[in-house]
Amino acid sequence: MQFILNNILTQTNLFYALIVFINVIIFIFSWWIVNFLDTASIEKKKLWDKEKEKIRKKKIFLRFISTLMLCAYVITLVINAELFNDIILSLFIILVAYIVHAWTLKRLLLFYWEEVEISGSKYVRRDYKINIFTLIINFIVFVIVIISIFKVFEIDSLLQSGGIIAWILAFLWFTAPVWAADLVAWISMLHHDQIEIGNVVEIKEEWILAWVKNISLSEVKLIDLALGHPIVFRPSRFRELKVENLSLWVAWKRSKIPQFIDAYVSYKEKLEDVEKVFFDSWDAMLENIAVDSIQRKYFIENSIKRVEIVKFWDFAVQYRFYYDISSPFYIIKAERLLNKYLQFYQKELWIDFSTPKLLEAKVENHSK
Repeated sequence: MQFILNNILTQTNLFYALIVFINVIIFIFSWWIVNFLDTASIEKKKLWDKEKEKIRKKKIFLRFISTLMLCAYVITLVINAELFNDIILSLFIILVAYIVHAWTLKRLLLFYWEEVEISGSKYVRRDYKINIFTLIINFIVFVIVIISIFKVFEIDSLLQSGGIIAWILAFLWFTAPVWAADLVAWISMLHHDQIEIGNVVEIKEEWILAWVKNISLSEVKLIDLALGHPIVFRPSRFRELKVENLSLWVAWKRSKIPQFIDAYVSYKEKLEDVEKVFFDSWDAMLENIAVDSIQRKYFIENSIKRVEIVKFWDFAVQYRFYYDISSPFYIIKAERLLNKYLQFYQKELWIDFSTPKLLEAKVENHSK
């Protein structure tokens, strides 16, 4: 016992003792540190169970590294194993790098923040500069950590000889088909600034109407406007699609988002009668919506409404009703609300949007 105590006293190093002291402080305040560094409150994100689980794992990670350092320090004092001093210092480098990295990204977000309105709520958007600088910071932190750990274990000669660098280059070369296309597509999307986080996009070939939640090196995440579920594309795949950015009207400082509804009506009906169906439906809808209702925000009340004949088909005339909404996020909600009144006034005015020949064709196909 006396031997162990003497050994501990001789091995006590003020430098490593200071490191362990800082480590204990981090361990005690790890939950507060993670909450402070998390950007969910800045970006006004709703913390779903998945996001809460990520935060919980970050807190566990901090405490896990802290516990490893403390165990390594105790072992070093007891058995005089100098190797564990290198392990302590390496873990401390990782711990500090993690905290500094998170703090830098938070400051970057605060510096380049931009507030946008998404589906009636305000959020902070990560723009082009934030995404590019984040990639650079991630790379720099990773390189510094690797070089520092190599220095601690005195194996930096591998870096100087070029063996490790050659291995990394070979790895990047052979894996390039997996990540290169996504990297180029991601940088291209960020650089051209045509589609940003928070934009509403329509992909007609995929029957998708959604808003962009995230654009990263590994994925482009969309949120379906109708159902609210996530839709994920690889950046390279997303770049191949024909994407219409419906939020460009907002970017161009337009206060009205033009929309239309098509109706196929029998040739026996007059344009004036079809106009009456649309206009009466519109007026009745606005009258029944409360002034302080969220639905009132969907529509531009003083917008110029019109009905046009688009095309003469064999089975019917294609009419188009134009109206304006206040945000592309309300496209589906506004259309579904208006459709309820259109259905009522079709029956009220004896004008059916489903023409006889179309009905006959549907019945015939169903019977087959």
